[in-house]
Amino acid sequence: MTPQDEEFLVEVYRNLDKRAVPPTSPTYVPLEEQPGNIVGPDAVRLLGRTVSMTTAGEAFFLTGLRGSGKTVQLLRLKQDLERQGFAVVMFSAEDYLNMHEPLNIVDILFFLVGAISDEAVERDLVPKNAAPESFGWSRLRSWLTDLPERIVVTPSAELTLDTLLRGKISIKAELRRDRSFVTALREFLVGRLSELVSQANQIVDDIVETMRKRWWDPGAWKGLVVIVDSLDHNRAVESEKFQEVRRALVNLFDKDYENLRLGKCRTIFTIPLHVQIAASRVVRRVTNVKVVDDRRKREPDGIAALREVLARRVPNRDLLRIFPDDDALTHLILASGGHLRMLLMLTTEVITQAESLPVAAETVESAIEQVRNGMLPLADNQRAMLRRVAEQHDLPLTTQEEWDVVAALLDQHFVLGYQNGRPWYDVHPLLLDEIGDGRPPE
Repeated sequence: MTPQDEEFLVEVYRNLDKRAVPPTSPTYVPLEEQPGNIVGPDAVRLLGRTVSMTTAGEAFFLTGLRGSGKTVQLLRLKQDLERQGFAVVMFSAEDYLNMHEPLNIVDILFFLVGAISDEAVERDLVPKNAAPESFGWSRLRSWLTDLPERIVVTPSAELTLDTLLRGKISIKAELRRDRSFVTALREFLVGRLSELVSQANQIVDDIVETMRKRWWDPGAWKGLVVIVDSLDHNRAVESEKFQEVRRALVNLFDKDYENLRLGKCRTIFTIPLHVQIAASRVVRRVTNVKVVDDRRKREPDGIAALREVLARRVPNRDLLRIFPDDDALTHLILASGGHLRMLLMLTTEVITQAESLPVAAETVESAIEQVRNGMLPLADNQRAMLRRVAEQHDLPLTTQEEWDVVAALLDQHFVLGYQNGRPWYDVHPLLLDEIGDGRPPE
């Protein structure tokens, strides 16, 4: 391989970074605008219209498979809303909460208030010098210290509210890393939820009012939109704890829904597909790219769109400098099942194994096999569930145990989701042989 080819591959490898690409990036492909309705209705456009038509105090939801591009779509939504005159703060729940434990309305309200304040300061939507005394974590700590009693951390040690006041502990840090602190905080606020809700709303009201006064044109102020990403990553490590975590999310967005609705802003949450939301809630869905239909017949528009995704990450769009021919490239795209991260992973493996350019067809096959082997072995209950998904093109959720199996298959991208006017599902193409259904796309 020539030094020029080596440099070319290094650049391509770096361009295949699987992190979210913002809509402003030259590598971004607006899949919702491509022919063939390959990702179903434009979830962001519809969600954005709903947000702009409603008044402050509403909450909305975005769902979809992990790796299907929700974060990118949320960045696009943020950009669209800002153009309309909204102030928008967006943050990840993973930066503030322990995503392997059941979540509670107390944790979420502390997190929301603190994160909104953090982002408002970071984006200069409120004065930086006023924020520490006036907003977020400091006001929550002050409020706690004005309440009687104490927070007990463990049976053998206790953390007084006076310690919190003196700043010897960070509520923000402990909320994420110390399970005993979170438990103690919840216990301390038992019977005081209405007070916490009121305090959270008052702090956010003050932040929003400060934003409005600071806005470039107060008369053009549309309000604040809060986008909460990555709550769909709330998943127990131990399978036996899955139901506890799932039920906590269901309770959060059902029983405590009204308490989540901060009165002075519109809030958007990402949620897992396996969490059921009441029909009265506004839920939009992001799906994988449809490279085959529900009969596994090829969808040329979807294949073309993913070819464009790769072309924009290759210098001079020269895909055939890497792949031996169009057939090999199409084969790789079909092997991804229309899952964007999987497509980038497969292409990265081709680059890694390349001995010369263009690579041999055998190298493409070897890369696909390497990724496929990483998905194996399958447990018997997974294999049985995948057969049912392949037969029904749906998520067969009839018992509590099946929720756990299906959620794991979704998280691991073993089951992919699409839309043909309605949501439908299929087994990842690299696993079809494993369930005795090796029919290739027609």
